[in-house]
Amino acid sequence: MKRLILLIITLTLSGCAHKEMRVKNARKFIRNWDYDRALTELISLRNENDAEVQYLLGLCYLKKNEFVEAEKYFKHSLDINNTFKDSIVNVYNNLARNAIKIDEPERALKFYQAIARLVHEFKQASNLSLVGDINFEKKNYFAAISAYRQALEIDSTSKLARRVKHNLIKSLIGADSLHSALKLATQEYEKLKTAANLLQLSEVKFALGKKYLATAQYDSAEIFFQSIVHNQEPKSLLDDAYFYLGEIYQTTERMEKAVSAYKKVLRLDPYQKGPFTRKAKERLKELKEKL
Repeated sequence: MKRLILLIITLTLSGCAHKEMRVKNARKFIRNWDYDRALTELISLRNENDAEVQYLLGLCYLKKNEFVEAEKYFKHSLDINNTFKDSIVNVYNNLARNAIKIDEPERALKFYQAIARLVHEFKQASNLSLVGDINFEKKNYFAAISAYRQALEIDSTSKLARRVKHNLIKSLIGADSLHSALKLATQEYEKLKTAANLLQLSEVKFALGKKYLATAQYDSAEIFFQSIVHNQEPKSLLDDAYFYLGEIYQTTERMEKAVSAYKKVLRLDPYQKGPFTRKAKERLKELKEKL
């Protein structure tokens, strides 16, 4: 019996020493960026209930761009304990920042999404917002929308969230998702009642007005342009809105209203240099000949 116990202890110690040697070798190969040899040392330990072994396996696969395998082993490590949680977050963060530096925001977004799946409490709204901003500047509106919406799932109430919502609305306009933009812009204006919110809401309504006008949906277009005129905001779009109302009135044979709208365009431009002033003058001349 004593011999059996001694044999078990010897085998256990031998196994531990063997494992420690393999982990030590793997660390050395990882430091030298030799991830294939590191995996050779670790692969026989893949079923070990050891957070470090699982983390090192995940790291090797990540560095080899085998992202599914990497995430699997990182999850195993975190399921055992949180010893390597910060290391996992940092390695993905570094990859995301590098992707942003070389103008690959979509790749960065994937790394941030991996962090979100692995470490649910990680606050990464600002990172996702940054990815959204980069995509917006590149006019990748759908990618920007995706990033902004994910950021808002994490944080929807802070000062950052208000900026994210503002940029999300701009991205929705860029993507021609105007009704979604209108819904969010209306919610934000009703909640905050700021001049900036009113300006953005009016910009959405103006875009919708132009869209309906282009498809000859005059009643709908008129509603949106009238809303801008009613609010008298933003000043920069007032002459545009009056001009388009004039176009609608003329097309629908409400000539007196058309004349009134075109004259408003002229009054709003005392220097008579605006882009719609010349057109309004031409329309008034045409209407005068008809009337």
